[in-house]
Amino acid sequence: MKDCPKVSVLMLTYNQEDYIDEAIRSVMLQQTDFDFELVIGNDASTDRTAERCQAWKLRYPERIMLVDREQNLGLIGNFMATYDLCRGTYIAICEGDDFWTDKTKLQRQADFLDTHPDFSTCFHRVVNYYADNGTKSLSNGHQQTDTDICDLARSNYISNVSALFRRGLFGRLPDWFPQVSTYDYAIHMLNAAHGRIHYMKRPMAVYRQHSRAIWSRTDAYAKMDIGLKVRELLIDHFRETRPDVSELLRDAHTRFSLNELYHCRQEGRTDEAERLERRLLALRPEWDHAEVERRLLALRPDSRTLWKRRAFGLLKKARAVCSYFVPLPRIR
Repeated sequence: MKDCPKVSVLMLTYNQEDYIDEAIRSVMLQQTDFDFELVIGNDASTDRTAERCQAWKLRYPERIMLVDREQNLGLIGNFMATYDLCRGTYIAICEGDDFWTDKTKLQRQADFLDTHPDFSTCFHRVVNYYADNGTKSLSNGHQQTDTDICDLARSNYISNVSALFRRGLFGRLPDWFPQVSTYDYAIHMLNAAHGRIHYMKRPMAVYRQHSRAIWSRTDAYAKMDIGLKVRELLIDHFRETRPDVSELLRDAHTRFSLNELYHCRQEGRTDEAERLERRLLALRPEWDHAEVERRLLALRPDSRTLWKRRAFGLLKKARAVCSYFVPLPRIR
């Protein structure tokens, strides 16, 4: 492998002995006309993950860089340390419980970025695999082909396992980065400040969701807290350089907060509702309690909306049942 590969594949893993072989194999089977490296950050796993990674390292010593940490850094610490080791012009992400399903994935994405210098990021459709019950769904059903940072500020539509982005667009990771709980939205927003985003409709990866995954076992309120926190940090980050983006992030924060506050009230989670309202008012100093109540009142669905939601829920359940019988795609 040359000193400077075109693509660095960043793989984080912790106690994923049941999945790590498939993840690494899907990277090693990529067919490209350029050099790429796989940089694995094993965060002091206590199972056989390290042993499996080492076996792959022995098979591909020139292509795999394995960092087998003695002390657990946590998700963000492991990401930051592994990210700093990537040397490629582009970085792709494949976490240790996900995998790619198309041998041409890296080539297709790198070819696009090579010929479109005004784009920072390329991503694609993925199969969401709910491993605990075997059901599946496809991501990004109505996704626009080309978007920008303003679109991404409204909501995050990029799956990590699908992303390829240019390395070094924003320099070093910002000082606030260790405060995030998940790195995906933050890294994609930082990149999007330096170029547009392209979507490929072709599904080329599986995003595995299961009860042992960090995100899957996080409760609903904690997930909301994670999403709000990263937006608060990004609001401050873009306040001076991109006030339009900062305001769009504030709008998204407000929308998510109001929706969660509404559900907390409906479910009698009083303490959570009070914390959310205080957090919302801190970001919206021009509002008071009466304004929050007025906004919540507007969220109450009418009978037609409730009927549509029930119909959509039934359709979603039917699709999930049917998806159980659809084979999970594998790389060949």
